[in-house]
Amino acid sequence: MSPVQADFAKYERALRRYYQIPAAERKTRDREKILKILGVENPQEFLGMHIPLWEAKVDELLDPTSSDMLPISISHSYVNWVRGAIRLMPEPARVKIFASKLKATGLKKAILTLLSRIEKNAPRDFTVLDVELVEKVHKDTLFTVKDNGGRKHRLYLSRFGCLGEYIYAGLPGLVGLPALPVVYHLSPQGEEVLLKPMEEGINIFLDEDIPVSRIQKDGDWWVEGAARQDALGDCIGTALRYGHYVATPAKQIVMIDNIEMFHLDDADVRIHEPIYEFLPKKAYPDESGKRAGLQNRMQKAYEQAYHDQMAIIAAEWGEIERYLIEMRRHVRNYSGEVIETVLTKIKARVSGQR
Repeated sequence: MSPVQADFAKYERALRRYYQIPAAERKTRDREKILKILGVENPQEFLGMHIPLWEAKVDELLDPTSSDMLPISISHSYVNWVRGAIRLMPEPARVKIFASKLKATGLKKAILTLLSRIEKNAPRDFTVLDVELVEKVHKDTLFTVKDNGGRKHRLYLSRFGCLGEYIYAGLPGLVGLPALPVVYHLSPQGEEVLLKPMEEGINIFLDEDIPVSRIQKDGDWWVEGAARQDALGDCIGTALRYGHYVATPAKQIVMIDNIEMFHLDDADVRIHEPIYEFLPKKAYPDESGKRAGLQNRMQKAYEQAYHDQMAIIAAEWGEIERYLIEMRRHVRNYSGEVIETVLTKIKARVSGQR
């Protein structure tokens, strides 16, 4: 056993003893002791934060049956205090807390499943190298693992919009489009989470430092890839595309954070600036002639790719229908509608009967 493994085993033993103490009987000194074993150098200072019920929140953070690394609502007024306190913990402490949660929650098996979908040779085991609390609208944990083959992967553990992303993830492949692999997991404790790899590449709408030369070089396949993804998105009623396109090193456009689907009624609103308008504005903000020329070319390419992809989607409707029927329980839980209603609306879009 390596020193790191021995240190983790010591923490797990102490953790089991700690949770044998009934919650109402746990004292500050008990928490100081477990934090000291965890590797927090000044547990008194850590526990002395002036946050209501902070010690109870510490118990929630350490709980090995909970996957949550940020034990507070993302909308709570104290969320930045809590996130900041956990970020100030030594990195090995956050790693031990997260690693201690993997068995009881079933996350270890779910992570191995995701790794098997990323790599050709499925790993048998992995170790957690680092854990970060991501400052996003959603409550995501970003962590790095190294598998038994020495390969490293950065993964997200998401706790928001899990069903939407899970349902969506199976659709692009049915119509020849790329998609990031995901694993949906319901823990024995009833926690719903989604595991997914951190996307590699350029976020076309959000990355600020995309040079004009890159738009000139890669803009054509960006536009075509976005058009094909938009065709699928329009059929199934995805929303909030702004910032959802990522151009990968493999020259593919993938969609991320696909949490909103089945917005299929006329009253549904989408926040969306077409990519063929956005890129010319970014490339030529002060040159209207060049901007108009590039937009005209990109719009024609977009519309052709969109039309071609819609034809593929129509030809593969049977596969889409079968997939969604297999997902009927998830679709009902997610949308609140029976599968027949959802399929009727999607089919109308696929066949152009909007």
